[in-house]
Amino acid sequence: MSRDELFIAYMRAFEASTKHLGACTACQNDQPCATGAPVHSEFITRQNAWNERVRAERKQP
Repeated sequence: MSRDELFIAYMRAFEASTKHLGACTACQNDQPCATGAPVHSEFITRQNAWNERVRAERKQP
């Protein structure tokens, strides 16, 4: 996955997670509902992938 594609996927996952969180009272206080859990998990996965990519790029000369 290219750097741009990875970032776009990360931002889309962030948007989906925040949109769900804002509309779902069951997902408040770090307690995701059954529908929200995979949405939030996808965001965390994409965020971690992005952060790893950024760290790896910093280590290169």
